[in-house]
Amino acid sequence: MNALEKILSYSKPYKYHYILNISCNFLHSLFSVLSIISISPVLSIFLKITDVKKENKTTFLNFLDGSFNFIQKYFHYYINILSEKYGKINTLGIFCIFIILLCFLRNTFRYLAEYFMIGIRTSIVRNIRNDFHRKILSIPTIFFYDKKNGDLMSRLSNDVNEIEVSIVNSLANIISSPIMVFFHLLTLSFMSYQLTLFTFILLPLMGTLISIIGKSLKKDARGAQNQLGELFSVVEETLNFTKIINIFNAGNKMQKRFEKVSECQKKLSARVNRKKELASPISEFLGTITMILIVWYGGKLFLEKKGMAPEILFSFVGLFFQIINPAKNLVNSISNIQKGKASAERIVEILNTKCFQHDQKKQLKSIFHFENEILFRNVSLIHNKLVLIHNLNFSLKKGKNIAIIGRSGSGKSTIANLLANFYEVSSGEITIDGINISYLKNKDYRKLLGMVTQEPVLFNDSVLNNIALGLEEKISISSVIKAAKIANAHYFIKKLPNGYDTIIGYNGNKLSMGQKQRISIARAVLKNPPIMILDEATSSLDIESEIMIQNSLNKMMKNSTSLIIAHRLSSNIIKNVDYIMILEKGKIIEQGPTHVLISKKGTYSNF
Repeated sequence: MNALEKILSYSKPYKYHYILNISCNFLHSLFSVLSIISISPVLSIFLKITDVKKENKTTFLNFLDGSFNFIQKYFHYYINILSEKYGKINTLGIFCIFIILLCFLRNTFRYLAEYFMIGIRTSIVRNIRNDFHRKILSIPTIFFYDKKNGDLMSRLSNDVNEIEVSIVNSLANIISSPIMVFFHLLTLSFMSYQLTLFTFILLPLMGTLISIIGKSLKKDARGAQNQLGELFSVVEETLNFTKIINIFNAGNKMQKRFEKVSECQKKLSARVNRKKELASPISEFLGTITMILIVWYGGKLFLEKKGMAPEILFSFVGLFFQIINPAKNLVNSISNIQKGKASAERIVEILNTKCFQHDQKKQLKSIFHFENEILFRNVSLIHNKLVLIHNLNFSLKKGKNIAIIGRSGSGKSTIANLLANFYEVSSGEITIDGINISYLKNKDYRKLLGMVTQEPVLFNDSVLNNIALGLEEKISISSVIKAAKIANAHYFIKKLPNGYDTIIGYNGNKLSMGQKQRISIARAVLKNPPIMILDEATSSLDIESEIMIQNSLNKMMKNSTSLIIAHRLSSNIIKNVDYIMILEKGKIIEQGPTHVLISKKGTYSNF
């Protein structure tokens, strides 16, 4: 399934809405044709060309000839009857009211067609956004290892908007325009098959030109969207690292970098839009040429007295004028879809990302308890040809605490991500109670895990909701307060403007680093998982905050099995662990209980 088919598949649930839309477009086209045809009998009142007796002899076979259709003949017949009964002026008024009624019905059904299509469009865009966000939550975390957040934001905002404008909105024209064109062409062919042939003269040329423009559009549009993602990434870096940029006077450098990307994006965007706008004037110009040919050839048939009556020529021209817009909309829609394909490919690239690398045919299992041990057996992780972890072997017994020590980049946090099943192992396996974690339901497995990271992650919500994050059952305030007290957070929370209901800002920016970390610990305490991952939880704190938080962590670790990650031995949190592993370049170079490592006088002693 290509990108366009994937996007169009989102319209399947709305087939009944499409039926309503098509029905309304059908009626709109019908009343549109009738409103133009009904002008011809009115013109006959002025031109005085209708012979009642002759018109009354019209048979159904006349419907198939080139003079005019069956309905038009009977219009002429009844207009003469009404003229004799009410007079020509009153008959003219009656038919004008009739035409107004037809126009009212035509526009009513046009609105209803759009009404149903708007519901389809907005629903499709909503579903694409929902699936995109759901996919981000479900795909392995390593997918984001070399992805830029700005590019992902650009896909979710600009690319989805481009899909709505260029593809989803074009669906309305793809559906309605052919109906309009078909009805009008059918009527035109019955009015004069000779004159109708002229409407097809430039169609091959028009289609070829628009096709060339459309293919060029797709290529340029993808480049423009990629550059827009790069632009978002630069903005994100500027917003996140404003302090560093200012302290090192790097503002001019960042501005030049932004302007360079912005200029490139501007050129590509201008090229895309210029080509897009070229389709409309080309189709209009070709339509004008066709119109002139119709007037010329129709006038020629009339002057040569070859069956072309004046009121038929006027009606024919009127109908053809009405066919120009839907035909132009159809051409533009095809061009827009080509432009939108680039955005569709960028969205579908994320939507089609596989959530798991293991055998999809195996049944995923549930897990509710941790009974014995977690085992890393010959575990390696390779990403983009870079070896992050190599042949790792160790066991984490229930109730025990293991510390992993190493310098930055040694692979410590990677082990934590592997344990949490954020990353999929390249080789080997990680088991919990003998079950490979790759074949467990992540939602169930992660209920057994808690994590406190170096950088606390908080949301722009209340303190209460941040501590109770992810807990589906209703949590009592007393339970939250108890967890906050264990984390040494209750006393500062009470002093906040609204206590536990205080909104703490984006990533908790209204709090100090130590306060944010204590709320993160309170969150882990409230969850009370059997397995705890502490990823350098105190490394970014001052000494006073570190001591306070270490005490909180020690309380929490008494009832759990813990994997502790630290980059220095001086951290008080690792003094009471059962086992220590020293990591370097993704390999364990030394391991054992503290007293054994001291006696060896190896890397541990010199760390």
